[in-house]
Amino acid sequence: MEDVIAWRRPSGRRRNARWGAETALLGAMVAVDFALSIATSGVPASDASGFSSRRPRVPADPSALLPDLQCLVVAGTAPWMPATWADRPVLRVTRVRTWLAMPGVRADVDLDLATLVLVSLAVAPGERSRLSLDTRCDATVSGPGAEFVVQGSWLAIAWLGHVAGWPDPGLV
Repeated sequence: MEDVIAWRRPSGRRRNARWGAETALLGAMVAVDFALSIATSGVPASDASGFSSRRPRVPADPSALLPDLQCLVVAGTAPWMPATWADRPVLRVTRVRTWLAMPGVRADVDLDLATLVLVSLAVAPGERSRLSLDTRCDATVSGPGAEFVVQGSWLAIAWLGHVAGWPDPGLV
């Protein structure tokens, strides 16, 4: 999936103690996968173990949703924005449709990406400043009568930007 996104990809490699711990965890996952593949007689190990290092793939069906790449609208002003005490809308993106699943409301709110622009992209508060594909980011998006903050992994925000045709913003 990262191959179709034109934005510069974060390296996600850290040369410190955390990187060493992540490497050790990956090694343990591989060992568990290997042991389970032997024990389950041909069932894909990642299916049996629950561990998977596979990244999301762009589905062949343009209307298919990538469930791992959803974002929340966490702040902002827009006619559809719920009260601050309400649950946050979930932003869903396919290659042919972008919409908000509103909490407690049966109807979705369709967004026209052609009218929206990416104002800024930053690492979300509380996240490490070192960027990876999974780092939680805040993207400020603006359009007619609306400005709101979308929060999700860097990859989810980049997927939204790819579908919208937004240029690589870098990070502020």
